[in-house]
Amino acid sequence: MTHARSQHPNAPLTPQGRRRMVACLIERHWTVEQTAERFQVDAKTVRKWRDRFLVEGDDGLFDRSSRPHRSPHRTRPALRNKVLRLRRQHRWGADHIAHETGLAASTVQNILRAEGLGRLDRGDRATAQPVRRYQRQRPGELVHVDVKKLSGIRDGGGWKIHGRGNAPTAKRSSIGYRFLHTALDDRTRLAYSEILDDEQGPTAAAFWERAHAWFADRGIDIERALTDNGSCYRSRIWAKALKDTAVTHKRTRPYRPQTNGKVERFHRILLEEWAYIRPWRSERQRHHAYTGFLHFYNHHRAHGALGWSTPAAALASFTDNLPADHT
Repeated sequence: MTHARSQHPNAPLTPQGRRRMVACLIERHWTVEQTAERFQVDAKTVRKWRDRFLVEGDDGLFDRSSRPHRSPHRTRPALRNKVLRLRRQHRWGADHIAHETGLAASTVQNILRAEGLGRLDRGDRATAQPVRRYQRQRPGELVHVDVKKLSGIRDGGGWKIHGRGNAPTAKRSSIGYRFLHTALDDRTRLAYSEILDDEQGPTAAAFWERAHAWFADRGIDIERALTDNGSCYRSRIWAKALKDTAVTHKRTRPYRPQTNGKVERFHRILLEEWAYIRPWRSERQRHHAYTGFLHFYNHHRAHGALGWSTPAAALASFTDNLPADHT
C-alpha cells in the first residue's frame, strides 16, 4: 500500500512511527495519556491509530485518501472520455475543450491532469512568453499569405502504417514534396488553401489569383497581402499578380515569422489536426481529406481569438452574405 500523500522522511508519525506508538499501548501496556505525552500528540490521535490497527492491522496505519466514497455530481464517464478524445485528436487547450463540451475550464483541466494530459505549451511555443495579439478592424484589410512544405506519402503508407524499419524503401526524389499555399484573412481567420506541386513564382501568382477571386465571392475586398521574403514572393510575376488585383504588397522583417503569425498558426493547426492526426495510406487519401478539413476549419472550428466563434460566423457579423458552400 502507498501513502495518499508524501511525508517528510523524518516525520514522527510515519507508518513506522505509528507502529511504535501502537506497540507502546498494546505490547508495553502504556496508558493512552502516557503514549500521547511520549509522542507529543493528542490523546485522540493515539486512540485513532490504536483502533485502526486493531481492525486493519498494519494496513490501517497508512493515510487514507480524503476522496468521498460517492461523488454524485462527478463528470459522467462519457463526457470525460470526450474531453480526452478532443485533447488527443486536436491538442486543444482546456478553454477550447470546455467550450465544445459545456464544462467549466477548471473541470476540463482537472480531468486532463488526472490522465497525465494536463500540460501543453503556454503562450508562444518558441519563447513561452504571453502571446501579444493584434487584429485588423475589417475583413480584407490584411491577408496573410505563406507556403508550407510537406513530405509526400508513398502509396501504401510509410512507417506510421508499417512500423519503423518495415516500410517499403523508396528514394526521396520519387516521393517528393507537397506545398500548401495559404491565404488567410487577418480579421476573420477565413482561409483559402491549396496543395500544389512547387513554390515557384508562377505557381504562387496563379494561386493568388484564385484566392483573390475566392475571397471576392465572399464579399471580402483585399487591400493588402502580407508575405515573408521567400523567392516566389520577390518574383516579378508575383508583383504583377498583386498589381492586377489592386493589392498592396507588405513583407515581414527578415527572420521574424511572428509578424506573419496568423498563417503560421494555421499551418500548425494543419499539422496537428490534419496532416499528422492519423496514418495515411497514400498522398491521394490525405489530399482528399484536406478539402473536408478546410470546410471544418472555416465553418465549424471555434477560435479563441474570435471569442469562440468560427471564421464564417465572424465574417457574417460584418456582412449578411454567408458563403455559398456553407452547410
